This record gives sequence, C-alpha cells and structure tokens, in this order.
Amino acid sequence: MSIDGKIVVVTGSAKGIGAATALLFARKGAGRIYLIDVDDENGKQTEQKIREFCICSYVHLDVSDEAGIKRFFAETDEAGGVDILFNCAGITSVKGIMETDLALWNKIMTVNVASAFLFSREAMIRMERRGFGRIINVSSISALVGGIRTSPAYAASKAAILGLTRSFAKYGASKGVTVNAIAPGIADTPMTQAKDFVYSNNEVPLGRAARPEEVSEAVLFLASGESGYITGQCIHVNGGMYFG
Repeated sequence: MSIDGKIVVVTGSAKGIGAATALLFARKGAGRIYLIDVDDENGKQTEQKIREFCICSYVHLDVSDEAGIKRFFAETDEAGGVDILFNCAGITSVKGIMETDLALWNKIMTVNVASAFLFSREAMIRMERRGFGRIINVSSISALVGGIRTSPAYAASKAAILGLTRSFAKYGASKGVTVNAIAPGIADTPMTQAKDFVYSNNEVPLGRAARPEEVSEAVLFLASGESGYITGQCIHVNGGMYFG
C-alpha cells in the first residue's frame, strides 16, 4: 500500500495513533504532511522524524477553532491542496454518568465530533474540486459497547463519528471522495496510559493492547488506492474484543 505524492492532513498528530499514522504515511510515499495539534513539544518532535522522509509542517491549531481551520485550509490551497485527511484528534474521561456535567460533555463533543465535522467539511470542498479524496475518522469500540472505562460523553461522541462518517460518505461518493472510519479497542497510547484508565490484558482476546503502529496500518489501507471501492465503512481494530 502506498500514497505516493499525496498531501496529507492529520489532526491529533503530536503523539499516539496520530503520530504513528503520520510517520507511516511518510514512509509510504506521502509528498507532504501537515501535523495539527496543540502539543507543540511532541508535535515538533514528530515533525522532525517525518522530515527524514517528506515535507512536513507542524501547525499549532485548536481543532475547535472554525475560523482557524478555514485559514489553515486556505493556506493548503496555495501549497497544492489536500488529498487525505485523518481526523484523529480526541479526548476522553473516565467520569461516569452521574459525574459527567454539561461542561465536560460539551468539551468532549466539541473536540471529538465538531472538529471532525469542521475539518471534513473544509477538506471535502477541496477534494470535490479535485475529484479525489480520502477522509478517515476515528471512532471507538466504546461507541459499540457503551464505553470501556470511559465516560458516556466519550461513547456518545464516538457513536456520533459513525453517523458523521456515513453522512460524508454519501455526499462524497459521486465526487470521487471516500469516507471511512476505524474503531480501535484498547491501544497503548497516552490516553490509556493515564493513571485513571485501568485495564487488564485479559480483557483482550489477543492478550494485549494494540500498538499505535498496528492501528495506523488500517488507516493506511483506507487512505490508499487499494480501498477505492470502500466507503461509509468502519474497520474494527480491537484484538477480538468486539465482533461487529
């Protein structure tokens, strides 16, 4: 699988699955990669790793800033546009139903869902003009089982991603744009390494958490030419925790 010469945007790309996927894209022939995050230290470190393989720019951008997102895409127009968008930005919480207040609910929905909508909308405008595009979103096993150590807001946000993916897939199908999602289970990322996120490998039939690089392989497939007849779908990358 390759994405030779493609221009790629990855949100939430400073570390974890986003960083692993951006690096894989670079190794598989991407022409240019934009890293979107607010974690400047890790974002710039990832940028330096990727620059060994292709042109890369780290962009400090709040994924809920609609005006900032519009400005960013206007800048990509001048640099050649965008071919692939990977919406990986996300946050979580382990607070239960009774502990989740509206402020936390809104924050999670904004970062996890509104950002994917805003980036996808701007990307779709460009992809529609070009007659080609790939958009990949990140859902979660939590959307399917009601959460694993995570808040109801997180589970709901990841369920919303599935609906958003299908809506954009219907719109983009006649325009040469495919839109799909991945749904990881437990992955070994900073999110699950937090001290309040406790899990056992015994919960996973394959006996361990996923490495970020393993999840990124599924994203690469959906971004590549090999997935050209697949749209509106979700690939479950969960080690056997859920069979959908």
